[in-house]
Amino acid sequence: MLDHVVHHLRAHGVSFRLSSQPSPEPLPLPGVAHSVPPGGLWVETRVLLLGGRPAVACVPRGSKMSLPALTNELGVEVIEGSPRDLPPPYATAAGDIPPLGGAMGVLTLVDAGVTVASSIVFNAFSPHDVVELPFDDFARLEQPRVASFAVGGELAASPGAEEPGRKVA
Repeated sequence: MLDHVVHHLRAHGVSFRLSSQPSPEPLPLPGVAHSVPPGGLWVETRVLLLGGRPAVACVPRGSKMSLPALTNELGVEVIEGSPRDLPPPYATAAGDIPPLGGAMGVLTLVDAGVTVASSIVFNAFSPHDVVELPFDDFARLEQPRVASFAVGGELAASPGAEEPGRKVA
């Protein structure tokens, strides 16, 4: 399936860097170490169903998604999907789905936090295949719907809140 992604990017004149590090060792192997360029951002993709239709959502790596926020933003029910919800041949994809909904014939959503990056870096179907491309080229190609739906972490407890094992007087 990586060949579909490469063909899609080349057919649209998008400059990109692909690093593939196949290894003869048996799986599971750690992912490829890939440095992110200054101003770049490592992203990950999730498959969603928007009102029953598949889409891919791109968020900063390690972020959680607020499906209620996305439902509110888009005005349709948003639920987690899986690669099985994508059109063939992507429905049988194993590994990380790239944020290239256009190659798969589905909508691409991008969290607003990703739009500040000069380039994005992501795995494509395998932890050993890493793609890096300029965000401007990605945005031109995908014409993604931008919304704020990534949640970066937990809020700190408020001052005076009860801590585990400690009673507040």
